[in-house]
Amino acid sequence: MIDMNTQSLTQFMGIDANEQASRKKFVDFTDEDARALKALRPVVQQHADDFVDVFYANVERYKELMNIIKDAGSNIDRLKTSQKRYLLEMFDGDYGDAYFERRLKIGVIHNRIGLTPRWYLGSYSVYSCEIVKLVQRQYRWSARKREAALQAVHKIISIDSQLAMDTYIHGLMTDLRGVSMSKEYLETRLATYQTFIADVTQGDLSKRLDVTGNDDLAQLGRNLNAMTESLAGVASGTTEAINTIYSALEQLQNSINGQSAGASEQAAAVNQTTTSLDEIKAMSAQTMEKVQVLGEAAERSRRESEQGGVAVEQAIAGMVAIRERVEGIAQTILALSEQTQQIGEITSVVTNLAQQSKMLALNASIEAAKAGEAGKGFAVVAAEVRELAEQSQQSTAQVQKILQDIRHATDRAVMATEEGSKGVNAGMVSVQRSGEVMNQLGEVVRETAMASQQITAVVRQGFIGLEQVTMAMKEINKVTAQFVSSAQQSKSSSADLRRVAERLRDSVSTYKL
Repeated sequence: MIDMNTQSLTQFMGIDANEQASRKKFVDFTDEDARALKALRPVVQQHADDFVDVFYANVERYKELMNIIKDAGSNIDRLKTSQKRYLLEMFDGDYGDAYFERRLKIGVIHNRIGLTPRWYLGSYSVYSCEIVKLVQRQYRWSARKREAALQAVHKIISIDSQLAMDTYIHGLMTDLRGVSMSKEYLETRLATYQTFIADVTQGDLSKRLDVTGNDDLAQLGRNLNAMTESLAGVASGTTEAINTIYSALEQLQNSINGQSAGASEQAAAVNQTTTSLDEIKAMSAQTMEKVQVLGEAAERSRRESEQGGVAVEQAIAGMVAIRERVEGIAQTILALSEQTQQIGEITSVVTNLAQQSKMLALNASIEAAKAGEAGKGFAVVAAEVRELAEQSQQSTAQVQKILQDIRHATDRAVMATEEGSKGVNAGMVSVQRSGEVMNQLGEVVRETAMASQQITAVVRQGFIGLEQVTMAMKEINKVTAQFVSSAQQSKSSSADLRRVAERLRDSVSTYKL
């Protein structure tokens, strides 16, 4: 029996500093591994209670284990505290003599309460699976850190397993010394057991001891067989887990390859679409410029049509004024014609008076001639009156001739004014028609101007929409490029994990099941 009170277990079992260094070297446990484990302690501490709960949930499934705990005078709640401390010590970063001593003491306690390697070595797989999943989540973007952490975890579990086996074997060897058997029989059995243990140490887990009887050596053989069976189960479970991981990584690799190819095609399509949008945007800009020019031309046409309408209205007003003036002139000429008619009548009266005066002068000359000398003076007056009557008759004839010319001229003027009035009326009708056409043209021009403004607004909105779509496509292009980059990184990480899985599979393949 190992006495933990008289001396340290490391001294008792011959595991001094050199042996400790040798064992670390054997599993290639370095300072880098110690640092990797210590770096994991914060995240492990966060999940330590969950890990311990999973650990004891598995323990509670086996009645034999629960009986061992009960017989030892303990319970699950009390053991959870010790188990959490045990778990966190794996990530303290200090793996010197004190660490080895604590691990050996735990192994001695296990032997004392009858907890065989079958149980506690098998339980290592629970922690191993949970910690591996945690490491993969923690370092999912860093294959180097992930691989280093996984290797460090497996190495420290290997060291802990060795120490547990050492305490169990030393305990068994101590118990064997108290067995009363013949030396030859003990040596033969021990040689068989040592050969078996050596085969197990070399990784051959396919053999089992042929155990008969119920003595202590037989119980030892059964325990060694149970231990080997447990180790074989751990190795087999690890192999299955590695194969599952390897298969999942194969699928992940294929998926990443597909995603990467799809993302590359999508990136090419997005680039092509962006180029097309740029071309459409350029054409839209040209269209908008042309529509703006058209709108400006329509606006100028509208203003000119309005000016034309005003000019037509002014022309109509001028024609109306001209017609009124022509009509006034015609009325004036008619009045003048009437006045010349009256003058003609007056000159006729004057002519008659002149003829009568001439006749009277002639009669007076005749009477003066009859009077002789007494009538000479009267004859002179009569001659003067006759001469004046002739001059008046000539003058009235000239006035009549002038009045006749004036009447002819007024007649022509009246006809001309009537023709002018008719022309003015016809001009007014033409101008009014032109005004109506100008109004219709102005309405069309206004509608065209409004339509061009609406077209300009629509084209401008379309241009703005194209700019927004172009910006969105550029963002999509940027996100797609990031996705392609992430896919490449995931592809690289998957390849790194695959290599880790291959290494783990090669390590486990050394065990012969």
